[in-house]
Amino acid sequence: MQKLFEVIKVLDVEPFQADNSEPFRFRLEIRRELGTDAYEGRVYRLETYRLQVTFPQSNGVLPDFVNNSMVYVVDDMIDGNALTGNSVHEVIEKFRRAFRHFFPTNIRAYPEGVFDA
Repeated sequence: MQKLFEVIKVLDVEPFQADNSEPFRFRLEIRRELGTDAYEGRVYRLETYRLQVTFPQSNGVLPDFVNNSMVYVVDDMIDGNALTGNSVHEVIEKFRRAFRHFFPTNIRAYPEGVFDA
């Protein structure tokens, strides 16, 4: 039987620059497996993609229309399997620790219970 999840919280990390590149934009989605107290986090990164339509073409020439789109993609740098816990707070704390491992910036800590559903 397939598990069913409910999205409990969606938290966005304030954009930051780790070097001279484009700012990083991360989102933490916290879900709870229905019928349990099992929570898990999934990390997304906002990326910009340049999209170009391929049709209609005129004599094999692509149209000039180009669209820059921002899309959230699953970020597997932080292992989603490690972001599990028995509360929203526990998942957030695991995310903060994992995030600190990769980036020098710090995510503000919140007292336990602030984000619990």
